[in-house]
Amino acid sequence: MLKKLLVVVGALAVLLICAGLWAVQASDARLAQTWPDVVGEDLPVPYPLSNAEVETLRKELLDAGKDHAGKELIPNTADDGTETIPDPLEGADLTAIALDRAKKRGAHLYNIRLACKECHGANLGGKLVVDAQPVWTWYAPNISKGGVTKDYTTADWDRIIRHGVKPDNTNATMPAIDYMALSDQEISDIIAYATSMPAVDSVQPDTTLGPVGRMLVATGKMPIAAELIDHKATTLDAPPETAINATYGEHIAQPCVGCHRLEFEGGPIAAGPPDWPPAANLTQAGSLKDWSEKDFLTAMKTGVRPDGSNLNPIAMPWPVLSQMSDLELRAIWAYVSTLEPVTTGT
Repeated sequence: MLKKLLVVVGALAVLLICAGLWAVQASDARLAQTWPDVVGEDLPVPYPLSNAEVETLRKELLDAGKDHAGKELIPNTADDGTETIPDPLEGADLTAIALDRAKKRGAHLYNIRLACKECHGANLGGKLVVDAQPVWTWYAPNISKGGVTKDYTTADWDRIIRHGVKPDNTNATMPAIDYMALSDQEISDIIAYATSMPAVDSVQPDTTLGPVGRMLVATGKMPIAAELIDHKATTLDAPPETAINATYGEHIAQPCVGCHRLEFEGGPIAAGPPDWPPAANLTQAGSLKDWSEKDFLTAMKTGVRPDGSNLNPIAMPWPVLSQMSDLELRAIWAYVSTLEPVTTGT
């Protein structure tokens, strides 16, 4: 009996060793795949003011009786006594105005709507995101001017944000599927904000996979963003018109797909720690079918569901998302409340 037991134990040990070696090789091969045909867009930074924006700004200044420098508009008097109001934008640096607006929009995207600071930190210096061995230890890099992006072109920024591909053509660990639907202007705004921030002198450790993480990658259970993205998809020049409707809501709800999945069906979060709860099914097959807009707004602003239970503030970063405007949250509700039922993911 002892000999048989030793044989069984030995056989199991050999199988485990072989499985481990296979997982290492298979995960390394999957992570090392390259995407040389994926090209980022060379975007202008800042994104130029549209004709409509210029006209709106001109009207606002005229209504206020001020020019672009804040000085009072003094009418010009002709020889015949007629008066004309000077153009309040005469001599204005429209690029500087566009950059100021871009940095403000970029700050909102980075710190609130896209929750980039939850991984890269408020100062862009990077930090530990997940410590969940034996799955993985995941560090977000320093993306300030003193970090990995210091030599990035705008195309490099676009490539890693919307495509999940690093300048060396390899996979990035960031969940780029969350950001693949961002418009050109929004990518430009993020770049404008990030490059306006002070350089941070820090280097984060490399992300490391544990044995379970390697098996998840090897078997395809852990998603790699670049594999899920349609790299030839047409991108928007600018985000949809700001409004409380499903069109705008769909656009700003896209960062939710990293956890709630591409069809918002929810399910276990493969990249998260084992103690994270499954992501909720946001379609009409989930609990949201019984919620009202007020219930949704309350949950997003207070972290409390209609039944009195609390949202996990780590797995579901409602403290950050609660800083979104009521218009943004109501637009998201206008979208998710109309999603057709989809069976919860497994």
